Amino acid sequence: MKNIKSYANQAAYDADTTRPTNQSLVNMIVDTNSIIRKGVNIITEGRYAAEGDTAIWDTVDLRTKVVKLGTLTLPLSSRYIICGTVKMRTEKNVFVVANQNAGQFQWAAPWKVKLSGFSFASAGSFTLTINSTTTGAISYTTSDTLTTLAASMQTAIRTVMTTPTWTVTAYSNYIVVQQDSYVPNVTIFTCSNAGITVNILTGNYQTATSGLLNANTSVFRVDGSVSSYAINNLQKGYLYYSVSGTDTTGGQILDAGIIKESRFNATDNPILFNAYGTYMNYLAAKMPRYPYSKGLITDRNGKSNTDKLAGVMFTDHDGTQKPGYGAAYAAKTFGIAGAGDFVAGNWWLPSAPELYLIMKDVTEGLTGFALDKLNAGINAAGGTKISVSDYIWSSSEYGGGLAFYPHGTYGTMNLSNKYNATTVRPVSAFQIL
Repeated sequence: MKNIKSYANQAAYDADTTRPTNQSLVNMIVDTNSIIRKGVNIITEGRYAAEGDTAIWDTVDLRTKVVKLGTLTLPLSSRYIICGTVKMRTEKNVFVVANQNAGQFQWAAPWKVKLSGFSFASAGSFTLTINSTTTGAISYTTSDTLTTLAASMQTAIRTVMTTPTWTVTAYSNYIVVQQDSYVPNVTIFTCSNAGITVNILTGNYQTATSGLLNANTSVFRVDGSVSSYAINNLQKGYLYYSVSGTDTTGGQILDAGIIKESRFNATDNPILFNAYGTYMNYLAAKMPRYPYSKGLITDRNGKSNTDKLAGVMFTDHDGTQKPGYGAAYAAKTFGIAGAGDFVAGNWWLPSAPELYLIMKDVTEGLTGFALDKLNAGINAAGGTKISVSDYIWSSSEYGGGLAFYPHGTYGTMNLSNKYNATTVRPVSAFQIL
């Protein structure tokens, strides 16, 4: 029984020279109620999961187990399939982060319209009307082609619709007009040439609230202030706001803005200085409230969000089915083949609160900090680590043209335009047996 032993304290553990050096060990430190594991591929049942452990599917027992952090050595027996890395455990479930990204996707698909029936048998011209805005005359001759006409249409549209970005593309016998933007919601698109067939292909996925989720316009912070953003990684937040925070005086505790470090003193901001004592304490109070009894972001169920968003499809110009909400669809269809709890359909795009729990402890990308447990587990499994500088989509919607994501420059949970192509990092969970 040398390999399973308890010690009164860390000092007693450190002083023991009789432990084997070439075998797997499980030792308990009694005074701190902590367990130290050493060895190769120590596998336990899922109910003993802890942050950084590797979630594996046992193809013989047909259930999820974990390899304890610090013991994973590749390759594992073919009996086991690596599925992801544990972030946290609750009474009933274990929350797992994928070891790799699903790719980069727009949160929502662009608005598209298909125009067909063009003829160059004779010269002519026409206009396009988008909502209440009409382009100048778009002229063509018998020597034009769909390609040259598409270029003329794009110029005409961009002249009167200045929000980004309108593109016009020619295909074999039709033209597609596409809007990647945050405004406007397109309700009218007409062509003055009655011979042209106009077929609107999508909804206003990028510019309008989906109507499927509980859209959020507020993030509740620890200090009681409410804003559309909050610091989600304290150290990364410090690197940005200590230098680039607001240069203001007379700040109040419930202010939404975050002051720079040089203004955090008894003269410039006495209320803040007296309340928090240190600049880091002040920044910590600008993080999301968790647990979120009164708020944070009310929309916190990433799985429910993803199930709703991923089900929205449209028929594209070529007849293929495409997702209206690409980031959610990418997470939903991510999967580990043959891995029980972790096959496609069992993953989701994390909500903003779920992403906060992932990002708040990340040290990858910071200088002078040991690698955090989640990334240590991801790294051991050969995955792609999560950096404090990453931009990762959440499934939480702000409304209109915006959704929440961790801002890699500011270290905040912030907002991004839905048309941006941003990283998707799926998450999943399994029940504790």
